[in-house]
Amino acid sequence: MTLTTKHMFRPIFITLSIAILLATIGIVSGITIEGTPFSEAEGGIFSGLLNALFYTLFAIIGITIVYIAIKYGKEKILRIILMMCFGFMGVFLIFFYSFLFLTIFGSYDLIYLILISIFSLFFGLYLTYILFSEKSSLSKKNTVLLLYGALIGAFLGIVLPTWTAFLFVGILSIYDIIAVFRGPIKKIIEMTEEDEDTNLPVDMTYATRNWEIGLGDLAFYSMLSTHTLLLGFQIDFLLDFGLIGAIIPCFATTLGIILGAFFTFQLLKKREMLPGLPISIGLGILFYLISLLIFWIL
Repeated sequence: MTLTTKHMFRPIFITLSIAILLATIGIVSGITIEGTPFSEAEGGIFSGLLNALFYTLFAIIGITIVYIAIKYGKEKILRIILMMCFGFMGVFLIFFYSFLFLTIFGSYDLIYLILISIFSLFFGLYLTYILFSEKSSLSKKNTVLLLYGALIGAFLGIVLPTWTAFLFVGILSIYDIIAVFRGPIKKIIEMTEEDEDTNLPVDMTYATRNWEIGLGDLAFYSMLSTHTLLLGFQIDFLLDFGLIGAIIPCFATTLGIILGAFFTFQLLKKREMLPGLPISIGLGILFYLISLLIFWIL
């Protein structure tokens, strides 16, 4: 493996490692949350499909708004909106994981809640400042993007039920192909390349001199890995093998994601741009299912 290839794996490995750690905190805390409009307990896979389509629609609307804003020269307004969204998201997610951590120790005293609220507010706003400030170095922005990818991905992996989680990443991977080759992502990149005065309000990609990987890719890689970790502690025949049975499917999923990223990076040598989700998500799910089959046979 060349030095360049090692560097390609590093941001993905770091993001997944942080996300798995956050998901572990969620598992140990014992708190279960289902953040979906349609209950899978009542509707099963059909509710999961409706949830997946619902969240995919939000993703499509979001990227379309970004495209329209850039097309009509509203980058400043879009920048303010994105800054507010990332600020809220950073504060909320840091508070969420801090609260899970407190739950492990049963510390619900008001003073602790106030302290984690203050910590979440300042740290979340600090991350937002680094991401949007023109004074921030590329390395700092890249670090914040990795952290956001882990925070978002682990949260989705924790709160989304199983059918929703798998169908969501599957449908989103299909849309990723459309968006990159014929949809808004392709058009946004073409606009920024054709007009030097057209700039993204904030760069949502982990960037180096030779390649880039989007925040969305990192978040959904993390979501798939963390959700398979949670499932490992819920499936009976896996629990028959103890801790090994619970965590191996997650590591198999993570291996599939990283291998998929490797194949995608290799294909990028021949193409200028490729969707980051389909191969990695596809191999991640495939490796997960293979690991389940092996444990089921054993």
